[in-house]
Amino acid sequence: MRLYVIFDKFRRYWRQIRMLTIRDGWKKMDYIKKHNMFAQVGENCYFQSNILPAEPFLVYLHNNVAISAGVRLVTHSAVNTVFNHEENTDTYLCRYGKVEIGNNVYIGADAIINYGVTIGDNCIIAAGAVVTKDVPARSVMGGVPAKQIGTYDDAKRKAKEFSKPYLDMGLREPCTVEEMMNKIQELK
Repeated sequence: MRLYVIFDKFRRYWRQIRMLTIRDGWKKMDYIKKHNMFAQVGENCYFQSNILPAEPFLVYLHNNVAISAGVRLVTHSAVNTVFNHEENTDTYLCRYGKVEIGNNVYIGADAIINYGVTIGDNCIIAAGAVVTKDVPARSVMGGVPAKQIGTYDDAKRKAKEFSKPYLDMGLREPCTVEEMMNKIQELK
C-alpha cells in the first residue's frame, strides 16, 4: 500500500510538471485523454489551464469544451481540516463532488468551478467568475458568486457581428489577434 501511495504522489507531480511544459491547449487535452486523467473527455475539447484538479477523476467534460488559462476545477473542500484541528478530532471528513461540463461550453480565464457543480449545454462562464451552483443551459454566467448576466444566443450573435468585418476582409479561423489588427491597420 505504501509503495502505491509513493508512486501515486510521484505520478501526480510528474503530470503537473508535464502540464506546465505543454503550451498548446489542444495538446494538453491530448495528454489528459491519453493518460485517462479525467473521468470523461468528449470530442473537440481544449484545456489551456496549467492547474490540474486534485481529483481529476471527478471531472466530466462533454463535447466542444474550451477551458482558458488559470481556470480551477475544484473537486473537494479542505475545510474539514480546520474543524478537526479546532476540536482536536478526526471526525470531520472532506466534502467532494464531481464537476460536469456540458456540450459547447467556454470557461474564461481564471474562473473557478466548485465541486458538485454541473454546467449545462451551450454556456459561457466569464473570466474570473466563481461558480458555486449548477448553471442552466444556454446561459452566460459572471461574477462572484456567478450569476446569469446574459444568454448564450446573445453572446453568439454579438460574436458573429464582431467577426463580420474581418470575414469581409478575407480572414478565417484560425487567425491571430495580430493578424486581425494588421488587417485593420491596412485599411487606415
